[in-house]
Amino acid sequence: MNHMPKAVDTVVLFHGYAENPTKVWFPSLHSMIEEKGLRVWSPILPDPLRPDFKKWLKAVKAGAEKWSPSTVVIGHSIGGVLALRALELCARKPIRAMITVGSPFTATVSVQAYIDFFDRRIDWEKLKRSAGNFVTIQSKNDPLVPYDHAFRYKEALGSKLVMTEKDGHFIGRSAEAVVQELARFLPK
Repeated sequence: MNHMPKAVDTVVLFHGYAENPTKVWFPSLHSMIEEKGLRVWSPILPDPLRPDFKKWLKAVKAGAEKWSPSTVVIGHSIGGVLALRALELCARKPIRAMITVGSPFTATVSVQAYIDFFDRRIDWEKLKRSAGNFVTIQSKNDPLVPYDHAFRYKEALGSKLVMTEKDGHFIGRSAEAVVQELARFLPK
């Protein structure tokens, strides 16, 4: 594990397909983070109904270049894949933690735009050195991402695995598992 400073000062939230920072559990998490006096960066990714890996990565590149050991990044669904790719390809310093929520390990549908998120090999060793902690949150009843994808992230990254029973694809207004895992890295 990398040496990390004691204080987290920034939390990054990446939404997934057909979402934006005002949907699902993002508003409540955003408020909780701001109440702790921390910065939140939650960009609106271009054309969320037609995710395009190159456009999405371009939209977050400048921000990802500023990530630091006091940054925690959370990505939901395909936004979690984007977060991992941004960490691998754009970040200049290791971050404190990466939390993926209901994120696929490989393409689960034959849609080219979706497949493009996985079209180049991930440098797992580089990625492992790019965060002090990895957390993979997955629900056993996710209708879109088979729960065994979480085990693949655990194997590839040594991530902490948090399995829930009935959170589906985490599209509700709250996500208790996400709040609990994020809280481990925030000031009390």
